[in-house]
Amino acid sequence: MSGTRAAANLGTPVLCFDTCSILDILRDITRTSTVAQEQEAALQIVSAMERKSMLGGIIADQVHTEFLDNVDRVSAETVVALKKFRQQVNRIDALVGVFGQAIQTDLRHLDGHVGRCRSVVDRWLAAATILPGGRDIISRAFSRMTAARTPARKGRDSMKDCVVIETYLETASDLRAAGLTAKIVFVSSNTRDYAGETGSTLRPDLAGEFATLNMEYAPNLAAARHFLGL
Repeated sequence: MSGTRAAANLGTPVLCFDTCSILDILRDITRTSTVAQEQEAALQIVSAMERKSMLGGIIADQVHTEFLDNVDRVSAETVVALKKFRQQVNRIDALVGVFGQAIQTDLRHLDGHVGRCRSVVDRWLAAATILPGGRDIISRAFSRMTAARTPARKGRDSMKDCVVIETYLETASDLRAAGLTAKIVFVSSNTRDYAGETGSTLRPDLAGEFATLNMEYAPNLAAARHFLGL
């Protein structure tokens, strides 16, 4: 692949990302699981990718397709969540006002939040290289799924996830063969399928494959930033 050859020639660290990790930038910020550290990491990562000389970003074609299929829904969910949050704050302000402390909390800083997040994601996609799939990848993904190897699980259709990981394993192999010695990190917040009970460490079968290629697994963007040394 010309893209992997170019990445190897640059000699920079490489980040491979799953759909959920990109969509996390747009998700409902009223969730307690959403923290500023993650969003700060997203900004630092995209800035590094845009400079090219600092970080190479690659996206499996399957990830790109899944992102386009889900981005509008996730954005809409965040809009609804923020609307509910505003209503909740207004209700509380009214209750406090009953006891003589009338005030209206200024929430104007929330205006345009989803649009600002979307612009970061758009920058992310523009800075990254999309990797096309192929027959060999589909074949290996099917074999991985039928054997229930991570991220596949018995009794579940994991073909899309298997296509994603096979794409990145092939790319990492090509990069190493082309002479890249810098770090290669795969980030996915889908810890249930990739990390299991630990929530941070890869399942043993995939961990062995990653070790062979000297790849790292990051369960979130903050961890990815750490592994990449940004």
